[in-house]
Amino acid sequence: MKVILLKDVKGVGQRGKIVEVKDGYAYNFLIPHKAAEQATPEKIAAHDAKEKQEATLHEQQNTALKMAVQSLNGKTLTVFARATEKGGLFKSLTTSDVVKAILDQLNIQIPETTVELEKPIKQTGEHAIKIKTADVAASIVLSVQSV
Repeated sequence: MKVILLKDVKGVGQRGKIVEVKDGYAYNFLIPHKAAEQATPEKIAAHDAKEKQEATLHEQQNTALKMAVQSLNGKTLTVFARATEKGGLFKSLTTSDVVKAILDQLNIQIPETTVELEKPIKQTGEHAIKIKTADVAASIVLSVQSV
């Protein structure tokens, strides 16, 4: 029997997949536990349409993210933080702080996973930061100044 998985099922497949399972397994376990539903031609067509729509949406989001990362290349951001007289920060700056600075100053929203810091920023001064997606990479300069 063909079923559409509503949840990840160990040894069977992942959520959203159409799989072939034994009738007894489907009727006695998967369907009663709401882990799957019977794959009728109508449900398969609806499932395929939904997958196509999600793929289109994902592609649009990737295109928007690529354009956002490309627009960041070469930009300089300024962040103010409390620091000692020698330039050491009281609180290190992390990827979330960089993403917040990009959003505040350039009004561009990017996920934290695209920002690559070798280690948290603990000193004032200028720091080169890489921003990478699967297809595009950009480099920005983060100027950390004492308050």
